[in-house]
Amino acid sequence: MFKLVSNYKPTGDQPQAIEYLSKGIKEGKKFQTLLGVTRFTEKHLQWQT
Repeated sequence: MFKLVSNYKPTGDQPQAIEYLSKGIKEGKKFQTLLGVTRFTEKHLQWQT
């Protein structure tokens, strides 16, 4: 398991988006859409799943 270490924290609606998409991945959803994805959100999703 890896731990993401960063001086930056998710802001705005990023925490909810990360939680929502991570849950969908863990539930086995094959297709999800994230509008306006940033590299930061993408990295959090990668490490949480």
